[in-house]
Amino acid sequence: MNCAVEEYKLTANYDVDFTAYAPLHTFKGWTRQGVDVRMGINFDAGTISYARASAQTCCFDNGFDDRNRAMSDYMQIDKYPESIIELTQIKALTRLDDTRFQIDAMAVLEFMGQRRQLPVSFFITRNNSEFSIDLDFKWSFKPMTLRPTDSCFLRSEISWIFRVNVIF
Repeated sequence: MNCAVEEYKLTANYDVDFTAYAPLHTFKGWTRQGVDVRMGINFDAGTISYARASAQTCCFDNGFDDRNRAMSDYMQIDKYPESIIELTQIKALTRLDDTRFQIDAMAVLEFMGQRRQLPVSFFITRNNSEFSIDLDFKWSFKPMTLRPTDSCFLRSEISWIFRVNVIF
């Protein structure tokens, strides 16, 4: 058995989509640039030694210029240009078959100067020398001490669901 940790870095082939639920609006968005993901994994041993992703918040897009401006103002991208999520604890790593793993973990999300621990679940699918990750996570701004905005679609009650598909 090979116990060496292999280090992986994200290729240019990724999708990051989000859906934001607010009291008056639900909107979807995406980023196709400005994302960096690095992880250390040993497929033979079924271990992950680290995983960290960062996204340049200025690259978040929801398809509407006025909403993009409001989102940028709310997220204070000049002050907080980057969002980071980093795994802190693997709770379960289950080998589903020869090519798929299911991982339940805890992660720390850093967003707009706030740090919050949250649960994440994701799947890793291995395909020869490449692998892909499908990750969903959800969090709410409500417990965070973030300022409300004048925009009716971004309030402190907002919750976001991120869906990430990346290929290494």
